Amino acid sequence: MKVLHSHIMPGALFCLLWLAGSQALAAQSARTRALPDPYYPQLPQGELRLNYYYDRSGNWTKFSDWIPFQQKKFIPTHLEDFYELYGLPHHYKTAEVKEAIYFLELALVHKFRHPRNALCKIENEQEWHKYRLLMHMQINLQIMRMYLRLGSLYDKRQLFFHDLDFADDLEISFQIARSYYHMAIPYWHKARELAAEAGEYRFEIDLPGLESERFAINRGKLDFDRIISRHMLRVESKLGVVQPFLVNEGRPRPVKKAMQQDMEEFNRQNPEPADLGPPQLNPEWKEQALLPDAQG
Repeated sequence: MKVLHSHIMPGALFCLLWLAGSQALAAQSARTRALPDPYYPQLPQGELRLNYYYDRSGNWTKFSDWIPFQQKKFIPTHLEDFYELYGLPHHYKTAEVKEAIYFLELALVHKFRHPRNALCKIENEQEWHKYRLLMHMQINLQIMRMYLRLGSLYDKRQLFFHDLDFADDLEISFQIARSYYHMAIPYWHKARELAAEAGEYRFEIDLPGLESERFAINRGKLDFDRIISRHMLRVESKLGVVQPFLVNEGRPRPVKKAMQQDMEEFNRQNPEPADLGPPQLNPEWKEQALLPDAQG
C-alpha cells in the first residue's frame, strides 16, 4: 500500500494544481472581459494620424524628420581614416563611384596616423617612409580605377546598327567616357613613380597586397598605360561611327526630335501644378480611430 500510495500521490497533486490554475485563469479571463476593450481610454484618435500620414515630398516637413536617428561619433581626421571609408556596393552607379573618389582625394591631403597606429607594424624610419609611399601609391591606383569605372558606366561595349537611333545620346555618352578615361592617366603616372621609389628599399613591410601591386608595377606586369589606351581607342572608334552618321542625318535625329516635340506638347497640355500647401488629413480618416477595435 505504501508503494501504491507513493505512485498515486504525485499524479493526484498534479491534477489538483492544474484544476486550481485553470480556475484562476478562468476567473482572470472573466475579469478581463469585463474591462472595456481596449482597456486604456486615452486611445489616440484620427487627428493624431498626421504623425504617420503626410506628404513628405512637399514644402512642409516635420522638424523631427531632419534629426538623424543615430548620431555618428566617428570623425575621420587622418589618411587611414578616409582610406577605410571608401568602398563600392555590388551594383554601383555614378554617385557611389564619385563618393569613393571623394574619400580617396581627401585621404591624399590629410596627414598619416602616428606610426604606432599605422595599418601595419612600423619599427624604423625606413619602414615608415616605405609605408607612406605604398599608401599613396595604393590611393592613386584606386582613384585611377574609380575613373575607369566611371568611364565604363558611360561607355558601350558593342555598337549595333539599331543603336544609331539614339546617336545623339551615344555621342555625348562616349565623350563623357573618353574624358573619364583621360582623367585616370595622371593618377596612374603618379602611382608608377611612387612604386619605383618604394622599390628602392630591399625589404618588405607587413602589407602584402600593396607589396604585390608595387612588384607588379615595377616589373611591368601591371601596365595601365596599355589598358587606358585600349579603352581610348575603342571609344574613338565608336565616335568615328556615330559622328559621321549624325553629320549625314542631321542633329537632332528624327527620333530624338519627335521625343522633344512630344514632351513640349505634353507640357503645353499639362500646365505646372500649383504649390503644395501644408499637409491635411483626409476627411474620411477623421471619423476613424487609430485602431479598428476602438470603434463603438
